Amino acid sequence: MFARAWPDGDRVQAVHVSTIQRWEAGLVVVPRDAIKRYEELLHLPTGQLTAVFDLLPGLTRHPRPLPTATSGDLQQLTAHGNRAGVLLDQVCSPAIVTGAQWDELTGLLTQWPAAFLPPRMWEEMAQRLLMEMLVADGTSWAQRYEALARLFNHPTGGTAAIDACASAAGLRHHQAMTSTVAALGASDHSDSIAAMVSQVHNPTNDRALAGAVAGLAETVWRGRLNPAQRGQVLAVLQPLAGSGDTLDAWSTNLVQRLTTTPPVRRAPAAPDDARRNVVDRVTSRAIAQVDGPDPAEYDVLGEVVHCLLFHQDPDSQLAASFTLAATPYRRPLAAALRQELGATLAGPAGWSTTVLAALRALGGESELRLAERIVTAAGIPGETVRVAAFAIAHLGGEGSDTSAAWWQNAISQQLARPTDLEILRGLAYSAGITGRRAALEQLRADPRTPYDSQAAATWWLDLPGHVLISAHS
Repeated sequence: MFARAWPDGDRVQAVHVSTIQRWEAGLVVVPRDAIKRYEELLHLPTGQLTAVFDLLPGLTRHPRPLPTATSGDLQQLTAHGNRAGVLLDQVCSPAIVTGAQWDELTGLLTQWPAAFLPPRMWEEMAQRLLMEMLVADGTSWAQRYEALARLFNHPTGGTAAIDACASAAGLRHHQAMTSTVAALGASDHSDSIAAMVSQVHNPTNDRALAGAVAGLAETVWRGRLNPAQRGQVLAVLQPLAGSGDTLDAWSTNLVQRLTTTPPVRRAPAAPDDARRNVVDRVTSRAIAQVDGPDPAEYDVLGEVVHCLLFHQDPDSQLAASFTLAATPYRRPLAAALRQELGATLAGPAGWSTTVLAALRALGGESELRLAERIVTAAGIPGETVRVAAFAIAHLGGEGSDTSAAWWQNAISQQLARPTDLEILRGLAYSAGITGRRAALEQLRADPRTPYDSQAAATWWLDLPGHVLISAHS
């Protein structure tokens, strides 16, 4: 079927059916243009497959392609330059810029490593792209994440991208601090590494430290720290390793890698029976809701679900979540995980927070309503409420929304209880991502609101409107 439908005049050439069979059997690497053609033939939203294809190499520690000069005749080169100019004009104005346009622009710049642009244009592009990435979600986020990674590694534009992240990391009330600092891990530039090491040695706040540890995981994997930097990082992380702190797992992993010579790739541990039972239960429930699945898919799906729930590397979990979200199993898996969550809410927070975190990329309206109930219910562990407050930003989907009445009630409830700054920050985050300005105004204006929470609400309210609109397109 695909082979017959594949050609599209001069734009898309025909492919042999055996080529498609090899692609779908995983025998050869599928080229990006083919992934894009699958999107078109399946009538999927632009970027649903290509964004995941672009995202996975960086998250799974595989090298990204280096910028290479474009080839072609003068007419084609001129057309590419003109198109890049149009997109740059959009980026450096209050116009709306979509994720697909960021993908196109940075793709063109990747083919143009010697691109000469005024420094201010590089700076404006990097700052806007960073801000849009921080407030985007789903495919829109993946497109901008990869676009920023391309910019980091651009020979002439990379410095501006690094400076944008490093400067934002110095702002104490920046509300997407962890993601901002962690993004620097996509670059091997000495300035990027120095900025992360600086945040480990003297962090702006705990979230900046978490971002630096996450970003350095990539840098350490590629063996890019010099001896002095290794010493600085170890001095901070060794006390955290095994401490039970929130950074324990990451710190332990990095300390092991930094003190092992040479670094070795370790095979993942075999899943224990309890985890295997959970994965089997979730996978079976999901497959039961899909018409005619290939029996061979069960094992593959189970492996990805296990990675989503139990992998120690957050980037690998993120890669699994985006992979699953791009498949027909997205909604069935969300329903299966929601069923798991319902039975554990009153118990220890560990498992319920794991499931809530997994649902951020998969969940729809039913999962959004559950997260709303968790935030306002009595008797739920505080850590579970915190994760639910942040998850609301990413749940729902087109056509679903959290009502103004819910926001007013949720904020009032939290302010009436003993203050939990992280839950309030989660509510500010979700209100900011979803554009609930009235909720942010309430949080900022209420005299019971702690200063840090007022600052969080103000940060979200001050974001330019065109950045917020663009980030969701």
